[in-house]
Amino acid sequence: SPLQEQYPVFPPGYTLVYNIHMKDPAKGKGGLRYCGFLAKSNFSPETPTTYVLALRGTDNYLDWAEKLDILPSPGPFGNNSGNVVSGFLDIYNHMTFSDPGQLKPKGLLKYIRYSIRYTDMQSDDDVQPMVCTGHSLGAAMATLFAAGDAYSLHPCRSYTFGSPCVGDPAFVSFYNALITTSERYYNLPDLVPTILDAFGYDHVHSGIPLDSLGDPALSWLPDCTHSLNTYMYLLGAGKPVMESNCLISDIDDDIMIKKLSFRRRY
Repeated sequence: SPLQEQYPVFPPGYTLVYNIHMKDPAKGKGGLRYCGFLAKSNFSPETPTTYVLALRGTDNYLDWAEKLDILPSPGPFGNNSGNVVSGFLDIYNHMTFSDPGQLKPKGLLKYIRYSIRYTDMQSDDDVQPMVCTGHSLGAAMATLFAAGDAYSLHPCRSYTFGSPCVGDPAFVSFYNALITTSERYYNLPDLVPTILDAFGYDHVHSGIPLDSLGDPALSWLPDCTHSLNTYMYLLGAGKPVMESNCLISDIDDDIMIKKLSFRRRY
């Protein structure tokens, strides 16, 4: 549970409010691992306060999939919230938040809104001052948080990257009706966004496709097509964000491989 100054980089203009944790199977019962933060924008007379919930993916892009319970569970967000992936719901229900520097959890992530002052979040122009964002498994958790938070005074604006399906079509309809600002970025050759669609699950809106196969300098290997660095590069961050093992030196050979690659249909 790092302090703000212990982060290698922390977004300028924001203050760390809480660190977020999820269960770590490797540490046994009660073991937790860091998976993100809640930050609050610094005061400005011109703009309302904004909170950002940011949740990371896992180190191994599919390590959560090996033991995931893919059976459906009733959505806990209301009678019409459909079904969600049981494994994701279990992870979400056990996620906690803590004060920076404190190892003892302060509460469950799904109740974090009760610790936020609503008076900080008033806006004359109906701007939604809560942003939920995440990558991979973190994207699935951000989607569940947004769904559970949808009936609050200010529902999340949601931005996710490489998210797997989280629920069935009924859940998607529930989510889409309540979350008005939702952008789900997916890389066309990324396997994770389609890994659960064969089991009757679907994606929330609005899907925005990216295509790393269109850049011959980028690797086509699965861990690279799913990497958050690749998503950031495709959205304009530039090659400095890319890991060296995801950049191709022999471009001609890689172009041939890409032309022969199966492009998934979305």
